[in-house]
Amino acid sequence: MNLKYTKREWQAASDPRKSSFAQDTCQVLHCGGFTLMEMIVVIAIISILFTMMTAVVTDGRRQARQTDCKSNLRQMGIAILVYRGEHNGDNPPWLSNLYPDYLDDLRCFVCKADRKRGVGPVRPDDPDKYSEVIDNDSKGRQRHSLQNDDVRANSYFYEFSVAECPWKIPQKYDLDGSPESTKWWEYKEDQMRYGNTANGGTRDDPVPYSQSKLPIVRCYHHHNEGRIRAYHNEKNKNDKKLSSEHIAINIAYAGNVYVGPLWWEGMPEPGEIREKGGN
Repeated sequence: MNLKYTKREWQAASDPRKSSFAQDTCQVLHCGGFTLMEMIVVIAIISILFTMMTAVVTDGRRQARQTDCKSNLRQMGIAILVYRGEHNGDNPPWLSNLYPDYLDDLRCFVCKADRKRGVGPVRPDDPDKYSEVIDNDSKGRQRHSLQNDDVRANSYFYEFSVAECPWKIPQKYDLDGSPESTKWWEYKEDQMRYGNTANGGTRDDPVPYSQSKLPIVRCYHHHNEGRIRAYHNEKNKNDKKLSSEHIAINIAYAGNVYVGPLWWEGMPEPGEIREKGGN
């Protein structure tokens, strides 16, 4: 065996820094790298970090969708107020009637959270509910004669439309000269003037709803994107029993935009205190 070394090789071997590095390298190679337990710990840490990053990205996208929707609704709210001012206090028959004179951007009619891109139901939480108020080119349905066909996609629920309403008001309180039927806008005007059982209002003893609270346009496409403390129904409201409710983004009759529960009448008043026994 040839044991002769050059001068440079002897110097390298005698250098403590280089010798230590060589020894460490050999130890890593001979030890086989990480142990199984170390690998499991590393994988667990990576999984946690990935989950955290995914949650941050998802939350950011959700916030972006809601911000974009609120921008649409603010523009729509202004357009409705201008329309009302130019039509003796009347609201448009359909939301699509705002285009193009009062709202000239068709993108404002579509919510980015709407998976159908504005050509599906306006209540994805219950697709078959209130189909009469749909104001878009949904497949398999004929549009109302007063709708604006130029607005093909529309994500929003307009509560003051001329669609036939499933609820009725007494004929003597009819507002459109057709007492045999009740339109959505008639029912909502009546509700705003007199209140209803949800707030204790009657025609003999009215409790009008605030125009800053009663919705005129609603977006239900964010119903799974957040929760709000509210009353689920009239019984829970009477019992002062709050719960965590899905959300909708709304334009109030006065034009302001706010986030509220699906059953908007269940929103607590400012300063309302939960009684003992509530959730």
